[in-house]
Amino acid sequence: MKKFMTLVLVVVVAYFAWQKYFKDNHIEPLYEEPYVIVYGRDRCGWTQKYLKDLENEEVDLIYESVDSKDVCDELHPRMKDAGLDIRRYLLPVIDVNGQILIRPELDIILEAYELEE
Repeated sequence: MKKFMTLVLVVVVAYFAWQKYFKDNHIEPLYEEPYVIVYGRDRCGWTQKYLKDLENEEVDLIYESVDSKDVCDELHPRMKDAGLDIRRYLLPVIDVNGQILIRPELDIILEAYELEE
């Protein structure tokens, strides 16, 4: 039983790592100009950290709260189009010029944003 649980844990971790780091999550951008949209929660420490870090880098961003049904109605189809699971995901979700990223490293956001500027 212990070996089975270890195997399940490895598979789950590998799946989330694949979604986060290796999957090509590019979809049609929302705007023609370069943009960053941060989808998160006001009370989420990770979301607040990303907002602060991006503002320190002087990235002009849009913040959307996933507590709003309208925001989720916009985000979830985009995540599905990018091949991401919408049943359970980490916050924040970042849309950088049509590339949907789940809790990426700051450098990855900045690189994707600057490529489009």
